[in-house]
Amino acid sequence: MLIDQEMFDRIESYLQENGTIARFEQEQGPIKGRMMITLCDVPEEYLTTRIEGERVFGFEASFDFYDATAAFAFYPQSKTVGSGVWITPQEDGAEAPGRDWIEFFIHTVLDNIKDNGSFGIPMYTFLADVGDFTVVPISSEEVQDHD
Repeated sequence: MLIDQEMFDRIESYLQENGTIARFEQEQGPIKGRMMITLCDVPEEYLTTRIEGERVFGFEASFDFYDATAAFAFYPQSKTVGSGVWITPQEDGAEAPGRDWIEFFIHTVLDNIKDNGSFGIPMYTFLADVGDFTVVPISSEEVQDHD
């Protein structure tokens, strides 16, 4: 389940109103899934790489087709992964996202980090059978002070 369904619905409604979703679906087919990327805390036990003087961020993906989130630590300034992926069930007995979806999540984060290490958050991704697009509605100023 998406971490913030209400916020995702608002973004989707805006994209429907301005025709973005209709254009995407005309070219790529109907939207079949959604992924929302937010920031999360990085549990100390998962942090495998430490870079002195650089802030690490936890990125977490939720999906509308899984009831578990996937997360990893990342140093955006140096573009360095700081951990393996950890999975957090959102309900008992939840199936973990598959490897392909975890790789897609990581690539989506990396694709949305600017050269200077700045990024916007949350990231909203819409998926069809043959394509996807990601929207980052917040201006991509340095999120280095996010807590």
